[in-house]
This record gives sequence, C-alpha cells and structure tokens, in this order.
Amino acid sequence: MKTIPLLAAGAALVAFPALAQHSGHAGMKHGNMSQHGQMAMQEDMQTMQKMQQAMMQKQDADPDRAFALKMIEHHRAGIAMAQTVQKHGDNAEAKRMAQKMADEQRRDIAELERWLDKNGGRTPRK
Repeated sequence: MKTIPLLAAGAALVAFPALAQHSGHAGMKHGNMSQHGQMAMQEDMQTMQKMQQAMMQKQDADPDRAFALKMIEHHRAGIAMAQTVQKHGDNAEAKRMAQKMADEQRRDIAELERWLDKNGGRTPRK
C-alpha cells in the first residue's frame, strides 16, 4: 500500500502553491521575480496565446499570402511585447531596443499590408 503515501505527497505538492498564495505571501517577492516581473510574464503569455490564435485564423491557400498574413500577427505580438518592456522593464537599453524593434515591426506590417493589397487583399482565402 505505497500508493496512499504517494498520492498524499502528490496532493500536498499540488495544494501547496494555492495554500501559499492564500496565506498572505502572494504579494511578496520570490527570488528575483518582482511584481512587475510577474505582470510582464503574464502579459507576454497572453500576447503569445493571442498571436498563436490569430496566426491560425490566417490560413490561406496561397503560401505567399499565408506568410504575409501570419507575419503581420507575429509582428503585432512583437509590438505588444515591446510595450510590456516599456511598461514593466527597468533597463533603459532594453527599453530603447524594444522601442526600436516596435518601430521596425510597424514598418514591416505596413509593407506586408501594402503587398497584400496588391495581391488579393487582407482577408484570408481558403
């Protein structure tokens, strides 16, 4: 009957984070993860999920158009990530790089949209 102690240990491991969160330690820094770091990580995860969903909706029978449609969504996610750095980051150089990359990605989006406008429009075709 070694199963019961293993199940109890597994249940404790699963329950511990939830218990710790409700015990008043949720707002404290853990290691190097600041509250801003946690917020940034959550925002980045949401951005990545939104990007993945948006890219999956941009299926197109033409591989060139599919590339352009999906890259627009990829670049939009890059801009959102750069905005997260601007909002939560502490390093001036990282913020400068993020701004530069966001500006470049806006130009890339405009270029891709112009190309799509000349090549069948911005709506995916199946």
